[in-house]
Amino acid sequence: MKTILISAQLLFLPFLILAQSPMQFDIFTCQAPAGYVLKDNKEKLFFEKIEGSAYCQLYLWKATTGESDPEKDFARDWNNFAVTPYQVSAPETKEMNSADGWTVTNGAARGTYKNIQFVISISTYSKGAVTYAIVSVLNDRKYLADVDQFTATVDPDLKKFKPGSSLAKPFVSQPGQLMTMAKPTTNFDDGWMARAQTSYVQLQKSNTEIRLHYVDAALDDAKSNMIDAPEYYWKHYIEPYFSVRQPEKWSGVQYPVIYFMQGNATNKQTGASCFVAIKIVYNGGARPIVVISPDQSSYQRQFPHPNDLDRMLSYNKFAVTAKDIIGTWNGGGGGGLEYYNAYTGNYMSSHTLSTTDEFSFNSNGTYSSMYRSANINGGNAQFGGQDFKGKFSCTDWQLSASNRYRGATTNFNAQLIAVKGGYLLYLQDKANSSMQYTLYRTK
Repeated sequence: MKTILISAQLLFLPFLILAQSPMQFDIFTCQAPAGYVLKDNKEKLFFEKIEGSAYCQLYLWKATTGESDPEKDFARDWNNFAVTPYQVSAPETKEMNSADGWTVTNGAARGTYKNIQFVISISTYSKGAVTYAIVSVLNDRKYLADVDQFTATVDPDLKKFKPGSSLAKPFVSQPGQLMTMAKPTTNFDDGWMARAQTSYVQLQKSNTEIRLHYVDAALDDAKSNMIDAPEYYWKHYIEPYFSVRQPEKWSGVQYPVIYFMQGNATNKQTGASCFVAIKIVYNGGARPIVVISPDQSSYQRQFPHPNDLDRMLSYNKFAVTAKDIIGTWNGGGGGGLEYYNAYTGNYMSSHTLSTTDEFSFNSNGTYSSMYRSANINGGNAQFGGQDFKGKFSCTDWQLSASNRYRGATTNFNAQLIAVKGGYLLYLQDKANSSMQYTLYRTK
């Protein structure tokens, strides 16, 4: 059914849709937009596409009994789909058209939800006592063609309408709030996309989502020794969002121990069926990995064994810009050995090493760094240190610092690692891969 959609282009501050197999929903025949993920097909059709910080959400709501008045039908839809979930009080633009015997009322406005700006467009279709709505929520004008093309494929069959149908309760489905960094999105060569959100790193590839939850010391400390790790984190990261009738816990005997649970689930927000799994990896605290896939077979094709999930932690990787690292960063390490006589068991001596690193990056493109070490072997102590000052520059995955050892420029592999409350700066000397720094901001 072709219609005239209102253009939302003027509401923004500063893809070609490929043919898909027709799908049936309620009284409609339509085509799923290429490249979008189907998030719900119960009370509504809900498609979503996320590309970095840009996103588009398309909703086709079930046909209902209306007011036999296009203006009242639109007012109801605006209240349900704009005012209630997003607090967008009134459309900034509005127009009425006719298409194939339907009266089409279009309205659009700008809004903000959790600090994310977007444009919402609602098209209400009215014909006698029957009405339905197509809603789009997007934050980039490049998706306007997607909205138009999807809308053009929607074809209602009034013979299938059941009088008395009521409108389902709307809900807000908004991409999580991104962490404050210049480039919070990474697109990997194998098709995975990572987004640094404040609650976790979200990975997406096709119709599979992975959530890399950050180490949460308070949550870890609150865990009782009487509760097994998979069940504890399942309760916190799965149960609030998914209903799982018969969760299965990994029972294999292996060292290191595998902390893993899985099950067929229903998304509590959308009602969509899916398959969920969680694995707990301990490395400086618990690092829960949550996987959400359409079904068990698609999950197992990607991750045949629970340990296959461990590699996904390496996708917590984001590009570096000078703006991200201005300030002072600290790091360090150390270790020790104690020696005992193999025959008597008596203590003989010890050897300990402690190091401290500090980097300061300034907004004028200069930097300074300090290295300090303490090496204690038995009763002998040696202390050392180096200080450097020079200029630095960043290009996504590399940081260059001049005037370092013997006055030479050092090129580092560089990346940001998202953690709870911020991010770490990781540097690795390209010429000496054993020289690595994992730094946290102090100023």
